[in-house]
Amino acid sequence: MKQIQKRKNKSKQQQKVKLDSSQIIKLMKAQKQKQEKGSKNLCNLIGMSFIKIPIYKFSPEINQYLQKYNKETTVNFIQCNLTTLEGLNFDGTQVKYLRVDYNSLKGDSLQFIAQHFPNLITLNLKHNQIANLEDLVHLKHLKNLEDLNLSFNPVKKYKDYKTTIFQHLPQLSNLDNEMDTDDSMADTSEDLILQSSEEEESEASFDDYEESSEEDKKKKNKRKKVKK
Repeated sequence: MKQIQKRKNKSKQQQKVKLDSSQIIKLMKAQKQKQEKGSKNLCNLIGMSFIKIPIYKFSPEINQYLQKYNKETTVNFIQCNLTTLEGLNFDGTQVKYLRVDYNSLKGDSLQFIAQHFPNLITLNLKHNQIANLEDLVHLKHLKNLEDLNLSFNPVKKYKDYKTTIFQHLPQLSNLDNEMDTDDSMADTSEDLILQSSEEEESEASFDDYEESSEEDKKKKNKRKKVKK
């Protein structure tokens, strides 16, 4: 129970702290290092993948950092506090697999994805805020899409949801992991396990940022003493 409460407190702390671009990039670098070293919670993530880093929006500095991954075919921004993808300046024509689940993206994100990631095979948007059937029309531009996950989005409450999806994407082979249920307001144990796993890894990254910040402060203090 204490560990669970500790995770919750840490998660709340992360949500309250608004980091600037340089701080976010530090978190990204720390998480990529853990991924390259084979961290158990990140070992399945490949390409340009980030979990629970509070990006909120894409700044020019963040975009510049992301250019080092411009040849990757897999892009993941999982639970990164995103309310929009506008501002993301990334050539996604080569990207085949995109995960932006556990965010707060709305229907206009589908238009952005269709325009900037036109060759997707897999798109995971579960646990977002896509609410209108009309927004699904943008999916028709994803001619190669085979696997789509919109689970736990408000749009799934409509009876015509599934029909509308296949009207725009007749080539689709897998929709919402073939779960033919209205889960627009629900949750699952699998998703909670995923959240817990990602949260633990994110906390480690957040601690890395805090430690690096303390190191920076110590270095600055040393410089001041030397000057005196």
